[in-house]
Amino acid sequence: GPWRRDALLWSLVPSLIILTVYYGYVAGDSPLLAALEGQTLSWRLQARGPIEPGPEVVVVAIDDRTVAALGRWPIPRARLGDAVGALAADGARVVAVDLLVTDSEGDLPPAVAEAMREAGERLADDAPALAARIDSLLDERLAIALMGAGNALLGYAFVFDAAQANAVVMPPAVGRSAYRITTVPPGRSAEIGIQPAGLLVPPTSLAGSAASTGHVTVIPDPDNVLRHDYPVIDYDGTYYPSLAIEAVRLFDGLARDRVVVRFGESIVVGRRIAPADLRTRLTTNPYGPPGTFETLSLIDVLDGRLPEGTFTDRIVLLGSTVTASGDNFATAFSPMLPGVEHWATVIDNILQGRLLIRDDRTLGADVLAILVCGVLATVLARVGPLPLSAVLTVGLLLLWGGVTLVALDRAQVWLNASLPAAAIVLGFLWVAGLRTVGEQRARRRAERQRANLARYFPPRLVAQLADSDRPFAIDRTQDAAVLFTDIVDSTHLVEGLPPDEAMALLRTFHRLVERAVFAHDGTLNQFLGDGAFACFGVPDPGPNDALNALRCARTLAADIAGWNRARRAEGLAPVRIGIGLHCGPVLMGDIGGTLQFQFTVTGDTVNVTSRLEALTREHGVTLVASDALLEAARAVAGPHVAEGFTPLPIERLRGRERSVRVWAWQLADDPAPASAVGS
Repeated sequence: GPWRRDALLWSLVPSLIILTVYYGYVAGDSPLLAALEGQTLSWRLQARGPIEPGPEVVVVAIDDRTVAALGRWPIPRARLGDAVGALAADGARVVAVDLLVTDSEGDLPPAVAEAMREAGERLADDAPALAARIDSLLDERLAIALMGAGNALLGYAFVFDAAQANAVVMPPAVGRSAYRITTVPPGRSAEIGIQPAGLLVPPTSLAGSAASTGHVTVIPDPDNVLRHDYPVIDYDGTYYPSLAIEAVRLFDGLARDRVVVRFGESIVVGRRIAPADLRTRLTTNPYGPPGTFETLSLIDVLDGRLPEGTFTDRIVLLGSTVTASGDNFATAFSPMLPGVEHWATVIDNILQGRLLIRDDRTLGADVLAILVCGVLATVLARVGPLPLSAVLTVGLLLLWGGVTLVALDRAQVWLNASLPAAAIVLGFLWVAGLRTVGEQRARRRAERQRANLARYFPPRLVAQLADSDRPFAIDRTQDAAVLFTDIVDSTHLVEGLPPDEAMALLRTFHRLVERAVFAHDGTLNQFLGDGAFACFGVPDPGPNDALNALRCARTLAADIAGWNRARRAEGLAPVRIGIGLHCGPVLMGDIGGTLQFQFTVTGDTVNVTSRLEALTREHGVTLVASDALLEAARAVAGPHVAEGFTPLPIERLRGRERSVRVWAWQLADDPAPASAVGS
């Protein structure tokens, strides 16, 4: 039907539905779909397994051992300054401090430091220079270390709740790290999708002493898994880099104008290109669980236990792995990855060119995959029985999963796995639904056809015909035995009966005829009011057709006799019938017009049988059979089958030139019907 005529259109429906969902996912970043697709990415990363990072990045951790040795958390700023100085002295090319140093502290006793901070706050409006001097004294050793290193990078953060901020205006010492060159390529947008409400910045004395600053703002995906870095954040119309971007810039010794933001496309750092998604995010390629990067304890640096040259020409990330620090995030490999290792991952991704690619080309590949997978699923769902189609559909799902895994492993390309898979599942369910509906229609049609066949054929033959692939109603001539029967004097019998009783009488007669015909493998061609027309050997002729017709006639006569005994007991008039039997060639096929047709059997044999049934009235017998039929029955079962038949004068039937030899039979316990009475 319509599925075959418009197969391509029907096969596109599931893909078009999923494409609509995909457009909403890309345009609106649906949290549910993002979480679902993010989970499939995590599975693929786990299937790929951990990979070895490059040698350029090393982590110096403020770990539990360091805190125990120094006796406090946070550790004293002076000791942090000592660490920065030691790392720089060992040849570190960049020292990136992944710590939010947001207030002044110094090495003074806590009560003294707190009193000095309060004094600085009171003097801030009246004597800003003096207040700044107090801050400088508190963090002097750390500031001197940052300045002396010349390559130190200090972190700060954007916050989205103003109550958590320590500044709402970007300090000049921090703001100097802003991007100087930004471009919006055609078809892209500078919209990042986040809007900070304030800042957590280090004191001016520290920020001004560092070589640069970079934000360490971390925003997990909707499922709380960290997959992206925001290399660009807009604050009051100015764009600021992340710690990772500034670390790579300093590592390569580049001026600020060598870093270019191409919104929705990439971040260009000298000759390095970091691919970004449409929201200008970097998609991280996690390397493994915590400890994948070389990680050294800060206390070993302070105590000088490490070999000379350990940090030469490397980027050193100084951050916390303290259990209680709370600076941990979920990734594909761990629910608790320290934040400092996240930054190590982003930096190494940029240096090694391993960032995951999620750009407009991958979006185009996603669209193509949804279309192709959806169409293929609808095609496979039409192959063979549904269980086989289901197996093929599962195979297609596994194939697409394999493609996305290879793309991730070999080319760092993040192809959408969930929505093409959804197109496959929907395509299968779509066609399965259409097939189910079609099969139900076909089943109902077959049931109607069986019911129609059951009007003419015995149940065994109905099943055979319904299950056969060979066309049934092909016009042809073949041999068959024919039976006509009729109620004698039916007009007088039903005269005066109410309509319902008259119909009940006819229905009982029809049921007896049907039972007798079907019991002897006959075909009930037609009920003719108070009569019936049946054939034996239709549609497939056999040697027993004449014998079956003869036995059917005798059975019907006996059944009518039994019915009459019950009627007499009720005081009702008996029912008399006449039966004609003949065999010979018949014409079989469908007849009718363009809107209605029926199967029938016709020809000279049928006409002769009808005339023989009429002779039962003339001779007052129950059954008249042709010599041809009795001879055919004797040939199969022997002479005894014709017992009880007596010859009648040779008849020259009306409308026929050749005469017919006929025989009569009367049921022993049934009186002869009235002769020469029409029905």
